[in-house]
Amino acid sequence: MKKIIISFLCLFAIACQSGDVKKSSQPGWIENPKDGAVGSCNTHVMGRHQQEELAIARARTRLAARYGVTVDQVKDVTELVQNDSYSVTAATVSKLVIKNKEVKAHVRKVWYDRSKDTVWAWVYPVK
Repeated sequence: MKKIIISFLCLFAIACQSGDVKKSSQPGWIENPKDGAVGSCNTHVMGRHQQEELAIARARTRLAARYGVTVDQVKDVTELVQNDSYSVTAATVSKLVIKNKEVKAHVRKVWYDRSKDTVWAWVYPVK
């Protein structure tokens, strides 16, 4: 009986491990941007170009914050539902406090994830 239980447990453990492990198709720099910074943007109402611009702006903001620039962002979102129509308006106010620092960056890579409709941007500091 002991041998049957041990054999069953071994077979169960092997069966659990034999599943296909699907590797992520996203680039490695998203998780490990090294000295750079990564920003992303999901679906944008103004289209793919604005989606990319917003992802780059978010990455630049993160990079600037790393170098001592204080970034305050306030977002005001208003939703309106009347009968069968729905509308959303949003406004973002950003405040940057810079104390004798200039942070320059260039875009190293931009990647579009079709399955999630997300644009990822990787920016790097220019020294």
